[in-house]
Amino acid sequence: MFFLIPTRICETNGRDSIPAANACLIAANVVVYFLFGSGIGLAVGPRTGFTSILTYAFAHASPAHLLGNLWILWLFGNPVNRRLGNLWYLFAYLGTSLALGLFARLFAAGPLLGASGAIFAVLIIFCMLMPSAIVQVGYVALLPITLLIGLIRPPSHWLNWFIRWDTFAARAWIGLFFVPLLQIWGLFTGGWNWTNTAHLFGLVCGLAVVLMLPDRITLGRRVAY
Repeated sequence: MFFLIPTRICETNGRDSIPAANACLIAANVVVYFLFGSGIGLAVGPRTGFTSILTYAFAHASPAHLLGNLWILWLFGNPVNRRLGNLWYLFAYLGTSLALGLFARLFAAGPLLGASGAIFAVLIIFCMLMPSAIVQVGYVALLPITLLIGLIRPPSHWLNWFIRWDTFAARAWIGLFFVPLLQIWGLFTGGWNWTNTAHLFGLVCGLAVVLMLPDRITLGRRVAY
């Protein structure tokens, strides 16, 4: 088993500012969860109300589901929001949510809920517009993955042959290859499922948003890392 979690983005410009659009989206997700709990009534599917094509994106199945999504949204959404501005950021996030919601209502066999589709759009926008950004990533590895890591970097304690944790730094452009491949791998190893499909759909929507952005955003402003 191998678990990865990004922990920090090494920004030097604007990291003290909290952009309004991303803060409002995070707050909306939290409020909806406390009002509706698991949010199954807000999920989108073939027999749900038409408004569910947006409400599903603010509903989560559990506290872990909510916290996981919002941590990634906080980490990557803030720099993307600062780069795009509030209007373009909301367009990217809500536009992806609506497109995926409509797709799921037409084709999903069961209910779908959660913000991860839109979050994957934000993630790929980050990787495309800020490829040189340094992302600190934490990991936990269990046997037998620890054996492979040990061959490359021998552990300092015998216990680390069975369980190992550490952090490493990676450039954001690596995500352009790693993130889609991880989702495709999930489809091949776990069978076709809506989770990985929704994530891939979000990546495609994020790419589409980048292609629509004006030059003043994609070329005119540079963020140092």
